[in-house]
Amino acid sequence: MSVEGATVVVVGAGYPGKRRIYERMASFGAQLVIVDEPGHWSKQLVDDGVAAEWLPVPVTGDPDADAPAVVGALAAAQVRPDGVLTFWEECPPIAARVAAALGLPGNPVAAVDAARSKLRTREASEAAGLPTPRAQRVQSVDELYAAAADIRFPAVVKPEFGHSQVGCIRVDELESLPEIYWLVRKELGSTRVVNLHSRTDLLFEEYLDGVEFDIDLVLEDGECVFSSVSQQLPTHEPSFQETGLHCPHDHDAKAVRRLVELSVQTVQTFGFVRGVLHVEGKCTSKGPRIVEVNARMGGGRIHQIVEAVWGVDLIEAHLRAALGLRQQLTPSRKPRCAVMNVLVYAPATGRLEALPLAEVTPEADPGLLIDRAAKIGQEVDGPDRIFSTVLADVYVGAKNVRRGRSLIAEVLRDPPVVTPRHLRLRA
Repeated sequence: MSVEGATVVVVGAGYPGKRRIYERMASFGAQLVIVDEPGHWSKQLVDDGVAAEWLPVPVTGDPDADAPAVVGALAAAQVRPDGVLTFWEECPPIAARVAAALGLPGNPVAAVDAARSKLRTREASEAAGLPTPRAQRVQSVDELYAAAADIRFPAVVKPEFGHSQVGCIRVDELESLPEIYWLVRKELGSTRVVNLHSRTDLLFEEYLDGVEFDIDLVLEDGECVFSSVSQQLPTHEPSFQETGLHCPHDHDAKAVRRLVELSVQTVQTFGFVRGVLHVEGKCTSKGPRIVEVNARMGGGRIHQIVEAVWGVDLIEAHLRAALGLRQQLTPSRKPRCAVMNVLVYAPATGRLEALPLAEVTPEADPGLLIDRAAKIGQEVDGPDRIFSTVLADVYVGAKNVRRGRSLIAEVLRDPPVVTPRHLRLRA
């Protein structure tokens, strides 16, 4: 078997920005069959010649119900896949079950489930004797008080099945628990980023200090054959909204090496054996700690960052793993360049009047990339609302991290302009 001509089922296409992933897969000659909810944007991929077929399957949020529905839809359409995969955070449990049901390559369902639930991640890590932050599931304010009495402060309240930092918030005192509980509930109920379906449990978790990193791994036969580390910029506490990252990292090499080792040990302990995984962790004052494990490739443009810096195509690696093909990785021994990424947030609550982003001359791949997430005239939330609105996602390639910082500072030299509502009313 080869990638060219292989029929690959994509379970859950995710947001429109992931279109570039499917275009890349199609460029290898893979015949894509997209399975997603009725009315999903990804149906357009067939008309555009990116996908060979698109099948509508309602998603309930219960992978034990959703996977048989996907298998049934494939059978009804007489699709015989050679591989099954997903690049969307909410769908690895479904994809793993579909692969298992069809006898296709994949990771064990138990491993994928342990990664999808942040509580099960903690429980599995602790059972394996790995250093693990304390965490408890909470479903009410009373349970939040009980968890706080055990875990203490500072702590973090977060959704058990969330992603993209949506609904994550730091808490430092007992008196703020009710307010924070309902703030998180409101955010999860209104967000368009995460579709939680019926999974709305929260966690009360030990706060981790230190510097955060994204660790992208490629596994083959249970062994790590490639790793890439991106260093996160300090998040916006108390909301933990990401502000950006850079690759390669410039942190203490020994500390980062220990974090990578813990990341590999964690996914091996869970039972992962193949494919691309995205682990988030911290180098803390107590040593390396895992924040979460994701049973899929990192989001955003992480695949372009890794390819620019190390010469490794994570999309191809994930595709080959799903087809049971051997990896063909030839990573650079040293970083070929650096990529700096910054997220731009609304500086205040009101109407976005201007989003000036200067043009600069990049020094390396992937060039200068600006993904605008907000439109002029749109109502946006600022820091006073805790969870600010993302206005743009900016990437620039440079000779090294220092130059990357300089270039992106030039792009962002003029701040966004937001007119608060009370000023518009006076006018």
